[in-house]
Amino acid sequence: MSYKSVLRPDLFAGKNILVTGGGSGIGRCTAHELAALGAHVTVVGRTESRLEAVVGEIIDDGGRADWVVCDIREEALVRAAVQEVLRRVEVLDGLVNNAGGSFLRLFRG
Repeated sequence: MSYKSVLRPDLFAGKNILVTGGGSGIGRCTAHELAALGAHVTVVGRTESRLEAVVGEIIDDGGRADWVVCDIREEALVRAAVQEVLRRVEVLDGLVNNAGGSFLRLFRG
């Protein structure tokens, strides 16, 4: 899949950006956009096969990306995922907090 952004190709060069919900929909498209603009993108989501496919698409197009499996409904998994991302890239320059869905959860404020 070939992708061209309307923005300057190096807009995010050298930046590490995490995209939640990156395995499909808006998150997938956002990951492609950021990678096309020079970012190293880490996509996060619940389904490894979807994440792996998105990363493969980005790499095939010349971008840099990897993935971490995580269900954002579980705080401990989110903490572990962020630590894994930081272990890999050391500095996280941005977050696209795209994951979500229609599910009931107890709010703990």
